[in-house]
Amino acid sequence: MYSVEQIKAMGKEKNENNLLKLFEIFKLPAPIDIRREIVSSIGRQNDNDKVYIFMKREAFNADNPMELIYQIFRTCLYKSKIDKRFSDLKQEIINYYKNENIKKMNEFYDFRQQRKNMPLIHKITCPLLLVGDSSETLKELPDNSIQLAFTSPPYYNAREYSDYKSYADYLEKMKKIFIACNRVIEEGRFFIVNVSPVITKRAGREFESIRYPIHYDFHKILTEAGFYFIDEIIWIKPEPSLPDRVSGYKQTRKPLSYKPNCITESIMVYRKNCNFLLDKNMKNYTEYEKYENEEIDTSNCWFIAPKYDKNHPAVFPEELCRRILKYYSLKL
Repeated sequence: MYSVEQIKAMGKEKNENNLLKLFEIFKLPAPIDIRREIVSSIGRQNDNDKVYIFMKREAFNADNPMELIYQIFRTCLYKSKIDKRFSDLKQEIINYYKNENIKKMNEFYDFRQQRKNMPLIHKITCPLLLVGDSSETLKELPDNSIQLAFTSPPYYNAREYSDYKSYADYLEKMKKIFIACNRVIEEGRFFIVNVSPVITKRAGREFESIRYPIHYDFHKILTEAGFYFIDEIIWIKPEPSLPDRVSGYKQTRKPLSYKPNCITESIMVYRKNCNFLLDKNMKNYTEYEKYENEEIDTSNCWFIAPKYDKNHPAVFPEELCRRILKYYSLKL
């Protein structure tokens, strides 16, 4: 059994003997990390005739897992500059698999080849308060002028200030706002949304209430608005601070009547669509302050008490905002 390091060494040494040896090793049973490295090392070799025949055969082999297909596609990307056969094979793979990761790889590669510059950043240097409908007021801001957006959309028909004629109408309105946010957020920076399921009040005891899984439905409209999913952080609140839903079951122990106390909300972390890694965002800032001596949250569960305010029924705890700023923006 060869190691990853041995396979890599064969890939760096470009000669006929190593290429033939790699072909033979590929036929042997091996863990996926070894097989992936074999494909990568074959792709580094100079004999494009033999490499192309191998890649063409294995690209559509149903026995190959997608991890190997990604490596084959990677070879096609880099060899397409010098050999049209690989360019054609690249397009065949795209059309055949219709795979989101292959599509992303292709976009990243094209971006790097074009050496696009980051859009001009119009920095907002003083506090600014926009009052009104966000889908309209955000039009006052320049493109790519915001380095982080963190928001908690209104709860669907659960507060006096949040009243919509239907759930579909609510989601459509949220999508318009997300699209407006996408325009003003800098390329590749974060958009973070705090949301939780909402239950509507029953019109009477003879009717059933409806519980809306808003965080699930938000994923679709966030991606349609130009963002892609990064993480979900679970905000956990002290149980005594929240409405008691389980007391009925405690008393009766009737099957089917169980309703747990809802002590969590979702912090949905998304990034604005882009064809480059976060490193490119970092390079825009030559100087920024690091949080050297602060405690680090190591899991996606954050234990933070809610905050109450007589002037607003749903306010952010300052600690929640502080952590979002700490982890998803640069302190200049």
